[in-house]
Amino acid sequence: MHWVDQMADLPTGTVTFLFTDIEGSTRLAQKYPQAMPGMLARHNEILQKAIEAHHGSIFQMVGDSFSAAFHSAIDALQAALEAQKCLFNENWPAEPVRVRMGIHTGTVQLTGANQYSGYTTLALTQRIMSAGHGGQVLLSGATRELVRDFLPPDTGLVDLGEKRLKDLLRPEHVYQLNGPALPSDFPPLRILDSSPNNLPVQLTTFIGREKEILDVKQELSRHRLVTLTGSGGTGKTRLSLQVAADLLDQFDHGIWFVELAPLVDPELIPHTIVAALGIREQAGKPAIGLLKEYLHDKKTLILLDNCEHLVEASARVADDVLNAAPQLKILASSREALGVPGELSYPVPSLSLPNMKQLPVIEQLSQYEAVRLFIDRASLVSPHFEVDRENAPAIAQICYRLDGIPLAIELAAARVKVMTVEQISKRLDDRFRLLTGGARTALPRQQTLRALIDWSYDLLSENERLLLRRLSVFAGSWTLEAAEQVCVGDGIEVYVVLDLLSQLVHKSLVVANETTQADEMRYRMLETIRQYAREKLLESGAGEAVRDSHFGYYLKMAAQARAEFAGPGELTWLVWLSYEWDNIRAAVEWSIERQPWAGLELVNNLGFIFLDSLNNLRDMENWLSALLAQPANQERSTRRARGLLHWSWYASANREEAVPVQDMIDESISIYEEANDRNGLAHAYLVTALSTEDLAVSGEFCDRALHLFRETGDKFGAGFALLYFGWAMGSHDNDRKRASLEESLAIHRELGFVSGIIESSKQYAALEIRLGNLEAAHRRLEEGYALLEANASRLGNSITMSFDLGDLAYHEGKFELAQKYYEESLSWSSQKGLPYPAAWARARLGYLYTRLGEVDLAWSFLREALISFHKGGAKISIIFVLEGVASLAVAERQWERAAILYSCATEQRNAISEPRPPVEAAAVERDLVILRNQLDDASYKKLVDTGRAMTLEEAVTRALEE
Repeated sequence: MHWVDQMADLPTGTVTFLFTDIEGSTRLAQKYPQAMPGMLARHNEILQKAIEAHHGSIFQMVGDSFSAAFHSAIDALQAALEAQKCLFNENWPAEPVRVRMGIHTGTVQLTGANQYSGYTTLALTQRIMSAGHGGQVLLSGATRELVRDFLPPDTGLVDLGEKRLKDLLRPEHVYQLNGPALPSDFPPLRILDSSPNNLPVQLTTFIGREKEILDVKQELSRHRLVTLTGSGGTGKTRLSLQVAADLLDQFDHGIWFVELAPLVDPELIPHTIVAALGIREQAGKPAIGLLKEYLHDKKTLILLDNCEHLVEASARVADDVLNAAPQLKILASSREALGVPGELSYPVPSLSLPNMKQLPVIEQLSQYEAVRLFIDRASLVSPHFEVDRENAPAIAQICYRLDGIPLAIELAAARVKVMTVEQISKRLDDRFRLLTGGARTALPRQQTLRALIDWSYDLLSENERLLLRRLSVFAGSWTLEAAEQVCVGDGIEVYVVLDLLSQLVHKSLVVANETTQADEMRYRMLETIRQYAREKLLESGAGEAVRDSHFGYYLKMAAQARAEFAGPGELTWLVWLSYEWDNIRAAVEWSIERQPWAGLELVNNLGFIFLDSLNNLRDMENWLSALLAQPANQERSTRRARGLLHWSWYASANREEAVPVQDMIDESISIYEEANDRNGLAHAYLVTALSTEDLAVSGEFCDRALHLFRETGDKFGAGFALLYFGWAMGSHDNDRKRASLEESLAIHRELGFVSGIIESSKQYAALEIRLGNLEAAHRRLEEGYALLEANASRLGNSITMSFDLGDLAYHEGKFELAQKYYEESLSWSSQKGLPYPAAWARARLGYLYTRLGEVDLAWSFLREALISFHKGGAKISIIFVLEGVASLAVAERQWERAAILYSCATEQRNAISEPRPPVEAAAVERDLVILRNQLDDASYKKLVDTGRAMTLEEAVTRALEE
């Protein structure tokens, strides 16, 4: 079996790792360019064979280095022993290939990409290997304990003592494997103490950052000055120290850590570096001169830590010494880049966080770095701290709300000694009082969360502080245009906003994000920074004025969205809405008490857009309820009428339970009639059509709406009315439905309204599927799907065609494909929080699994769908599922149950003039033939009569019986 085929069998949890590499491989390649490829191939063959023979899995090969994982520590040791014997006895064509090996046992987790996460374990294995020499096998103390009683004959372990293996946390006990025919005498280990450095020992475990460590090491190999940037507390210092420890053997003249935070006088920077390097100062000779002279011919790495308060002086010193010392490299950390030519700025991200909308199971929660850090630090202050199903969501919430900032998480974890994690989570709105009490030996700014941000805030200019405070009014993210319109005045002119915003980005207080959908940069603050800035804004007394400005901007933008949505601007505005919803929410909530009439205008301007997320639907419903109840919106105005219609639509859209909305609609109709607002009346008629289950009434009001839309020249409204008629009307006039969808499609094409074209194509295809015209359905779906794919980046997942593609595959007998599409439909509906489409997806899966003979699955999906439809009172949907349960009953030979449910469904269809679509009728008829053959005439007639006499409610009860 090839090593890549072993990936699925990688061990997880407690794992023993074997890392290897060839000593002096670069020298060998240069000295023996012809022979080296063959030597490397033979080396790989020997390693692979030995590892596989002892049940190991090779999960990474880079150059001449192997990384292998074992379930058993003794297997790893035996693989190393066998490999070294073969390598030692091999008749190499040029000179012997010597391989150093390291073995360590620790805890790790597998990520989704067949990679391990668990920096501490992996890094220690790497360091144990790197400390050795060619032909040497080194073991950690943890592995030694596991193998000491199971060693192969004639082998032994030599205690090499405790060594600092480029590890800043603690020494590691190291053992050497000795065996027959293997060398036993080696030079001293390559360890931290053997390389000149002043890297401080750390007292806590370094968590995560595997990708960042690799990235920074690669950048340092290409650039002479790399600056780690980020807001306070993101772990820049720890990251730089960890990178430095990994690189010790690459800098012959050492790695030196220089802490600048205590300095106030910029002139002291060269003196501080001189002291850190152990250079003796000389009277009358400037410190910078000494540095340049000393470093001139040395291969050295200097860590300049906390440069932000002395950034200009730090930049001058860095530039001077880099120009004087060609082998020198500098790894700096600062809130902002130094601005030196050739500098590479590396933004240090927050720790990885779980998705709060889709939390993983508790066993997988610790794959996220922020959660691992919280658990590790909480365990230090409370040794009995445990993660369980009750507190896991609160831990995730704490990490998420603290933006994955390591220092903030550590301060929160310190509170578990006196509070539960649930209490900590609930108090994060007052995080600056809660998160205090850091280590007494830490820098003062690292002892409280407020002091940490005070340090950055105090370094800003007055105008930068002013803009930062005003930007806190934005919820989520914002654009440059929004900042220019909301934050100007009283000290800030429009033309300086870009420069000030750029400075805040450079100083890591604002994050700039390139968006995948919009064509402009968006900006955001970490929530902790935003809370701090908002407090400062309120203290300044300008909070109300800035929030009024924020509301005014979004009122104007909503009006513009309404004017431009029904056409080519639709996609741009859909993207805008997806990014700006949090800001819209903040604006509306501000308006409810302060200017409710304007708030209602803002929401009405968005009300015409069909929103597909349950969160959006609920927001609109809640906002309209609150705004319509305000005295300022009680007047019988067309503004109120529009609000009533929009509330009626959003209150009833995709609800599992029926919502009485007709009184609201009737009031809206009467207001529009009084105002002689024909277009408003058309919208009221259309909402009436959408909100009733009576198909005859729905058809009548749809016709009325269409007539008025045409009379008032509202093509957008007419296109939607025609789409709805073709989508939801009864099956008694399919020719008119087809004509309506054709005209709807033509209008949407004329307008350039992409969503309308896709929806019209989908519904046209759905009609053809119901009529059994599958070839015609293919053509319609192809048109809509091509448009959906072409605009996927801006539509996102706001539209799905999986329902229709699944139906087409189902009726073509392509059940595996249908299953794929129906499952996609269910996933899409669940992600959007839309219960009605989710119920339809379950109903379709129920039908599919009935056809596949998967009885338990079919019953589970049909039952869930029926319960959902019953809550919402969706009559035709209920009938569809009743027929699905009846078909399942036939498959299960439950003849009486099937006959009663089919009979009731037929009677209910007749009552609403909704015959079965042709594509479904044939399958039902086959079931009915089976029933008539299994039951005598008298029994069958009696069951049919029973079903006909049943109410829909009684039929649902009967269907839900196990």
